[in-house]
Amino acid sequence: MAAGRSVLVVQSDWHDSLRDNDSTAWILRKPLGGKAEYGKVGGSTSDGIFTVQSRTERTISVTHNSTGLTTVFIAPVAVFGGLHSKSVICLDVANGGLGISVCTDNKLVVWETETGIVRRSLDGHLFDVYTCCLFPSGIVVLSGGGDMQMRIWDAATGSCPVILKGHTSAVLDTAIVDRGKNIISVSKDGTARLWNCGAAKCIDTLLSAESAINCCAITDVTGLMELSTPMEDPGELEHCTAGKLLLVGCEDGKVYVVGVESRIVLCSFPLKENILSCCWATPTIGVVGLSDGQLVIIDAVASSKRPLSHDSASSVESLAAYKGGVLVGRRDGLCQFYHLDGTSPYQLTGSDCDPIYKISYDCNNIYTACRDGMVRKYRVRDLNV
Repeated sequence: MAAGRSVLVVQSDWHDSLRDNDSTAWILRKPLGGKAEYGKVGGSTSDGIFTVQSRTERTISVTHNSTGLTTVFIAPVAVFGGLHSKSVICLDVANGGLGISVCTDNKLVVWETETGIVRRSLDGHLFDVYTCCLFPSGIVVLSGGGDMQMRIWDAATGSCPVILKGHTSAVLDTAIVDRGKNIISVSKDGTARLWNCGAAKCIDTLLSAESAINCCAITDVTGLMELSTPMEDPGELEHCTAGKLLLVGCEDGKVYVVGVESRIVLCSFPLKENILSCCWATPTIGVVGLSDGQLVIIDAVASSKRPLSHDSASSVESLAAYKGGVLVGRRDGLCQFYHLDGTSPYQLTGSDCDPIYKISYDCNNIYTACRDGMVRKYRVRDLNV
């Protein structure tokens, strides 16, 4: 019997429950659109439905016997509960040791990734902040939100020397071009815009869509694809846009791949559901996550799309490129790693059915933002990818 379209789900605190050799934790196989099959792991005997293949302090590998579906579940090494008191909707981390996150009560904070200690709050947005990220330097923050503004902050001092205005509705996502002289924003107003940070000026509108643009991601295909040259030479405010492609996902299900320098739409595809998240898994292979749980591959070279996986009906709230595959955060609290062949051998555990709104990582650890107000930290070395 094939595993089919299904996922394994384990008790969120399994690593605590199984500290005693005689204790057990529940586990289930959840088929897409079907009835869940429950069992247990741990204890002195097997229930015949699931088998534990291996176990360490922070990982447990379990197989569903009748289908052969195997998942390695990974527990967090730390849970930061003091950063926020409300749902954490976005975060980013850098190798320099700083993290940035925001929650639904509009609290935007800079913190230490090693300890979870808050360094400072960044106050200035008038309404909810929907997106935040760190520039490649790791010491400058970009944020955007419901006040239709983007702000650039000095993480060391908390000052905000640059405010970018021009959108006519909320800013939902951003992308940084190269080292950050230029950035890209997408908005509920249906536009993707290119900005110069130093001049605090909008250079151009890259795309005008027919609905809100929920997400965007940038890639560099220099040497991999031949892109069209712009009709006019880029102005002095535009830097490092040659060879860059922008992937955007819209509320009406449209996906676009846009040449940043040329402003030309290379390809677009209508999908059946709202697109909530996107990323570039490789320089030329994008992945989009849909509200019905589907993952779809966008191939920039072939200008084509194809299914990646649909093993869950839970919406894909967040995506992060990771070692040639993708980390996927879902509304039901599952956080999975997928290879581009659709297999999903790893799961990050800890959320008790609370959505995973954002995933980020540095050279040593992976961090997740969750509706329960927690930021969870996992070791990179536990994912043997």
